[in-house]
Amino acid sequence: MKKINKKEKEKLFTEADIDNLSQKELNKKGLKISETWLYKIFLRSSYKLLGKPIAVFRILKKSLAQLQRYESVREFSSDLKEYVSTLTRMVQAYVKGDYKGISKTNAALSLAALIYFVSPFDLIPDFLVIGFLDDLALLTWVYNNYRGEIEAFKDWEDDKKTRVELMPPTE
Repeated sequence: MKKINKKEKEKLFTEADIDNLSQKELNKKGLKISETWLYKIFLRSSYKLLGKPIAVFRILKKSLAQLQRYESVREFSSDLKEYVSTLTRMVQAYVKGDYKGISKTNAALSLAALIYFVSPFDLIPDFLVIGFLDDLALLTWVYNNYRGEIEAFKDWEDDKKTRVELMPPTE
């Protein structure tokens, strides 16, 4: 496991990053975070949690509540909302057994990213001005690396909604 020391943490993000990060740079920084010992602990936990729906649903609920803390960060709030809400819905559908279009590995990686997002223990404490950037970087990395499965999930959701709307009421 790769451990990020204090010097590397300082290089990971600066206050100037708040205004200057592109999706590509966020993705690269998210990859670095995904290689840390902390994320790997969350990943191991997420594999175990996938078999415990109630625990997963609590984490998913916390992740949606956590989004409200980032409302003031307008530049990133729409991306962050999209990533968290989509990953939350996808993991929930997977755990409930409604959706099987994602691999267990990618469900666990997504859940681990959401655990990281809600955890008070991460590389950059959330109370700092730039504390949300590590969360956003990791979520961006997960979202971009599994975009195919995530887009398939969104299509499945859209298809499911369409079918529900088109079916005539039964008597």
